Amino acid sequence: MSAAAAPGAPRTPPKVRRPAPAPRVATPSSVLAALRAEPRSPIIEPDGDEWLVTFCWRDADADEVLLFVNRLTDERDLDRSLMERLPGTDLWHLSYRMPGDWRASYAVVPKRPGRPAPWRDLAEQVSLRAALDRGLPDPLNPRSMRNRVGNLVSVVELPDAPAQAWLAPRGPLRGVLTHHELDGRRPSVYRPAEFTPGGPVLVALDGEMWLGEQSLPAMVDNLIADGLIRAPLVLLVPGGDRLQRWAELNGAGGMPDWIADVLLPWAVAGHQASTQAADRIVAGQSLGGAVALLTAAERPDAVGGFLAQSASLWQEGLADRAAAMPASAHGYLEVGRQEWVLLGPNRQLHSRFAETGVRHDYAEFNGGHDYACWRGGIADGLRAILPTTAG
Repeated sequence: MSAAAAPGAPRTPPKVRRPAPAPRVATPSSVLAALRAEPRSPIIEPDGDEWLVTFCWRDADADEVLLFVNRLTDERDLDRSLMERLPGTDLWHLSYRMPGDWRASYAVVPKRPGRPAPWRDLAEQVSLRAALDRGLPDPLNPRSMRNRVGNLVSVVELPDAPAQAWLAPRGPLRGVLTHHELDGRRPSVYRPAEFTPGGPVLVALDGEMWLGEQSLPAMVDNLIADGLIRAPLVLLVPGGDRLQRWAELNGAGGMPDWIADVLLPWAVAGHQASTQAADRIVAGQSLGGAVALLTAAERPDAVGGFLAQSASLWQEGLADRAAAMPASAHGYLEVGRQEWVLLGPNRQLHSRFAETGVRHDYAEFNGGHDYACWRGGIADGLRAILPTTAG
């Protein structure tokens, strides 16, 4: 197993207040009337150049309701995310004014009479996040997904949000998905029907997140069928529980060396993967995004590509290590415009890559630290990194 985090290494990102409060607005009387007549959620209406988004929750027993919207909710100012009750009804509501390209996951956390609010008096961040991550999905919204802890949450997306055209499966997988044990881990391998020996390799960290409703193998099948990418062998490496992820995916962990020295040689020997660094890509989100960058930067003998989404560049010294990327590397870097801690560092890394000649595509999406956004961005990244010869 890889090395644990260095003593004293931070376990969570710094909790910094939003630079500006989320754009909450009073719910218009016309929307309240519509809610009273026929509750639905969210109600999305044009509002000048932006959109008014009203969330609704029906709950006669709650005496407080918290709406937890990814990166609109400020964990240092949770009172601002409390819903209002429509007098004389069981309807709770909250409205935001947002640009038309916004997408986010969200959940609802009600407080029951005589019980403490699940989000109050939790000074320790891990406990607070656990309470928020286990919020309830919106029963009035059919769009949903699973978050990192496996909890069902709802998804809101406005009309101009980037299309996620390759997300939905178009039928059964055309390739073969197998599960293995390797050096104390349980990677899964997806071999597309079109994969040929010596073909490219995609290492997907937090692999368990890509084997359920948001299936990376299905996305790969769709992209191949549309003639947009070369068929890669996909190695899905599970992240495990919170403590394991922090031990292995933080900047002091040994995951880059494990990928280079254990996983990839195993894939060559047993699965006919490419031996060429340029055809080997590591993809990850958050902590995994940082590992993707570090692997390409510090093990260029084994890995030549990176797909980093919302990389955790708040870790001390990590951005400088990533910026030492050799010019031979190529990759895809993206971050959400609602990620006020990560947006600046990722923009700076993009600029440094441009100065040093690292070939990469860079994108910003209107969203947060969120698989609701990453599940579309990973397909965009694959199109950029693994284009067909004809493309």
